[in-house]
Formats: sequence, C-alpha cells, structure tokens
Amino acid sequence: MEARKQSAPAWVPLVITITLVQAVLALMSRTLPLFGMPLTQSTGMEPEAVGQLSSATSLGSMLFFLWGPALLARLPSIRQLQLGCALSAAAMLFCAAGHWQGLLLAAFVIGLGYGPSAPAGSDLLMRVTPKRRRATIFSIKQAGVPLGGLAAGLVLPAIAAHFGGVGAALTTAALLALAAAAALGFWKGTVEDAPTARPAISFRHMLLAPVRLMGLLLRSRQLRLITAAGFCLGIAQGVIMGFFPVFLSDHAGWSLVASGAAFAVLQALGVGGRVVMGWLSDRIADPIRALAGLCFASGLTMLLLTTIGPTSSTVWVVILSALAGITVVSWNGVFLTGLAETAPEGRVGEITAGGTFVLFGGYVLCPLLMQALVTLTGGYATGLILAGLAPAAAGAALTFGARRHSA
Repeated sequence: MEARKQSAPAWVPLVITITLVQAVLALMSRTLPLFGMPLTQSTGMEPEAVGQLSSATSLGSMLFFLWGPALLARLPSIRQLQLGCALSAAAMLFCAAGHWQGLLLAAFVIGLGYGPSAPAGSDLLMRVTPKRRRATIFSIKQAGVPLGGLAAGLVLPAIAAHFGGVGAALTTAALLALAAAAALGFWKGTVEDAPTARPAISFRHMLLAPVRLMGLLLRSRQLRLITAAGFCLGIAQGVIMGFFPVFLSDHAGWSLVASGAAFAVLQALGVGGRVVMGWLSDRIADPIRALAGLCFASGLTMLLLTTIGPTSSTVWVVILSALAGITVVSWNGVFLTGLAETAPEGRVGEITAGGTFVLFGGYVLCPLLMQALVTLTGGYATGLILAGLAPAAAGAALTFGARRHSA
C-alpha cells in the first residue's frame, strides 16, 4: 500500500524514536548474557549456563511472533511497543531476586517484550514513510539492533564498575526501557495508528493463529522466497553473533580483549552498514533484488572467514570483521522491507512477525548446530562453510524466482 504522505516534522521524529526504541529493546536482550559470569556465579550455576538465558530470550520473542499479533490486534502499534518496553523493564528489575529460575523467567519475558519491535515497528513505518525511502528507513530502524548491542557493551559494564555493581546496571537498563515507553507517548495523534478492524478473538482463533500466520507466508511465492532467504541469512548471522569472539580466541589465538575489539568493529560497521544497504535498496527500487545481492555477499564473507588462522595478520582480521559487519549483519532492514511491501493489505504486522519468527529459528538452531560441528570436526571451518553456502543458495533462489516472476 502507498505510505501516507506527511511533512518531514511529522514523521522524521517518529522514525528516530522507533529506532531508539529498537536500540533499547536490543540492549535489554543483550544485558543478561553480557553479565553472564556474575549472574551465574551469584546463583550457583556454571558459566556455560548463560546460554540458557539467550535461548529463553529468543524463545520469548518467537512465541510473541506466533501469538502476539493476533492477541494484540486491537491495540495500536505504538501501544504495543510501549507494552514491550514496560514488560522488559519489569523483567529486568525482577532479576535482582537472585534465583536462577527467576533469571530464566525474566529472560523469557524480556524476549516477549522485544517481540513487538518487528511487527509493530514495521506497521508504523509503512504508515508514515514514503515508498521511495522505505528500505532506507526500515534499515535505519534495524540499525538500532547493533547500536543497542554496542551501547550495552560500552555503558552497562562501566555503570556496574563505578556505580553499584550489576544491580545498578540492570536498573539502568530498566529505566532506559521505561524512558523509551514514555517517549513513544509524545506521538499520540500524529500518526494514523488505528488497528485494522478485527472480530473478537476466541480461544479457537488464538489456538489457530500460528497456522494462519504461516499460511499467510506460504500463500505467496515471493513471501516464501523472502522468508527462506531470511532464514538462510539468519544462519550466517547467528553463527557470527554467537561464535566470532570465541572463534578468534580459540582458533586464531587472540586475547579476549583483542577478540572483543574485533567484534566491536563488526557491530559498529553493522550500524552504518544497515543504513547503507537500505539506501542502496531504495536506489535499486527492488528490495528482493537487493536481498539476493546481500545473500551472495554474506555467503562469500563466511567463506573468507575460513582463511583466518593463528598466523593471520591483524589487518586482515580487522578487514574481515568490518566486511562481516557490512554484509552478514546489515541485511535485516532490507528483509523486513521485502516482507512489508509484499504483504497483503492490512497484514504488514502479521507478515513481518511470521517472517521474523522463521528468522529467529535460524538464530536459535544454528549456533547449536555450529557447536556440534566444532565438536565433531575439531575446528570451525566446516561450520563456517555451511553457514556461507546457505545464504548463497538463497540468493540463487531469489534471483531465479525474480526472473520467473518478471517473465
């Protein structure tokens, strides 16, 4: 559908606010793993148990993507984002209880709170941004994810070190989420944010909501291709985000500080890379074609990472870290744009929720498969190669599908 035309002062501040909300929700999802060592120690758990917190957060988001859009169909998108921020803030404060089961529950609720960022944020952006700028604006919003990760790593540990320990850092994160919820309230009435009229939600409707959601994605060949591409790109991104620092330390012999710095380069380039890729997609005026190009670039980058070893120069590793930020981390906004523009009228929130659910499946499963491959093969090369072949195959499918569609 055509975006509603508004003057710049009416929608630019809203886009900025939604991007900052995305960053805050991403910060919330990174906070518990960031303080994994002290949190596991304080609850009597082994350090590797921190992976349970990441899995619980991803599970919370995935369940929201399945049922949240149907459950909150009558709630305006801005209110859905506010609810997500408030849920995340309450969960973060609950972490102070000091029990492992409580941390797992809090991580799950933080994942639920993160859930509205994709469907509600995408719905709002479709309402207010001009069509010629959509990929750029969607990518600016998605740049909030690595931005939030950077902010979590730079700000929260410093607060913990100088202003009262981990509890002070968790409280700061909660206050940021509440501030984001309050900021969203300033735009009440400046955007047509009335939800699409829907019948009353019955238990049977809720039970079948995931089936209907997946049915919407499968109904269109283009949506199937875009969603499959997102899953394959998520394989590469999930491996990079979960294993890159460990790969540099364990395989290349880098120190924790040095591998962390390389990972920071990757995240920083991911912020700018998402904006640039969105801008390029708008210049091409075809998000599916742009997504295919990103699939090939992501696959090539993953293959190049196999050249890193104990004798690799620092310059080469930094170059590949930057390249991974630009390619493997920078496609999410273009992916959401493709879903949103292909979605049926009034179904943007549901389509982006369903597509993001499939994408998160890649995030959850592929790091676990990578761990198994490292154990079986004794190295990282096989996992990196397979993680590169997946998006490359998706790029070929998108290219072939686009040609068939235009024929």
